[in-house]
Amino acid sequence: MTSQTPLPARDLALIAVFAGITAALGLIPPIYLPISPAPITAQSLGPMLAGAILGGRRGGASLVLFMAMVALGLPLLSGGRGGIGVFLSPTVGFLVGFVVCAFAIGWATYRVGAPYSIWKGLVITLLGGLV
Repeated sequence: MTSQTPLPARDLALIAVFAGITAALGLIPPIYLPISPAPITAQSLGPMLAGAILGGRRGGASLVLFMAMVALGLPLLSGGRGGIGVFLSPTVGFLVGFVVCAFAIGWATYRVGAPYSIWKGLVITLLGGLV
């Protein structure tokens, strides 16, 4: 059995900051399309930024923290939505996809390794956004 080392205070602070950035992006009003129950939001940038900057583990953790705050009832989602009810709506797949997206982008960014270029990062982020 292996023991996991606790996250340093710096990592915990970065996780909290990116959860806050994702919440702040939810303040930008959504664009609703008549053909889809899910709106187009700026909040989708939060998981991409978290994964690309923090990496898979910390980026995913920041989105898990964000989802926990939403589940507790804080109106952090675009349009001022929050609470456990949003996890029973048609948009639940997008919410779960936030966590998967952050982890996938962070993992892919790590796997690309050095030398890192803006073009590699852009391709990884765009592909991760499709998740």
